[in-house]
Amino acid sequence: MYYHIAYGTKDFLQTLMKKYENEQGDFYLLEGHEDSVLLHKTSNETLFESGHTYEVIEESGGFEGANFIVFNNIPVSSEGRPVFEDRFKQRAGLVEKEPGCAGLLILRPKDTETYIISSMWVDERDFEAWKESKSYEKAHKGKGTSEGLPQTIFTGKPFLRSFHLEQKAEK
Repeated sequence: MYYHIAYGTKDFLQTLMKKYENEQGDFYLLEGHEDSVLLHKTSNETLFESGHTYEVIEESGGFEGANFIVFNNIPVSSEGRPVFEDRFKQRAGLVEKEPGCAGLLILRPKDTETYIISSMWVDERDFEAWKESKSYEKAHKGKGTSEGLPQTIFTGKPFLRSFHLEQKAEK
């Protein structure tokens, strides 16, 4: 399964969503502070002329009931991919058990080096509460230390982007 992601203004992406309304797969329009994104979940090739394609490594829960979406963008070297993916496969799954968490996606990039770890939340308050929780502390234990992932696998600094679910078309 793939998520194809197009970037742009809300109006432009709504036009794309309308253009492809009869295509196979689910569409999710997310609105952010700086720009918006359109996600197309499908087993087919991308319909978008530009953007990025990601393969689903893991998906639990989903967008149903979610209003606040967080993308943790993590640039990983080609050589570091197996180590990075293994770490996520071994994780405790603590995020999904948090109050207000609607889902989690771990996406492997097909045409870039940046993984996306996306968490879906009922609202922003739930995400903020998780960041203050013991499970957040446990999930990030060892970050930046010898217990964590070797820093050499990263090709840049991770960064967060947050969005609100604006529109969805699920088939």
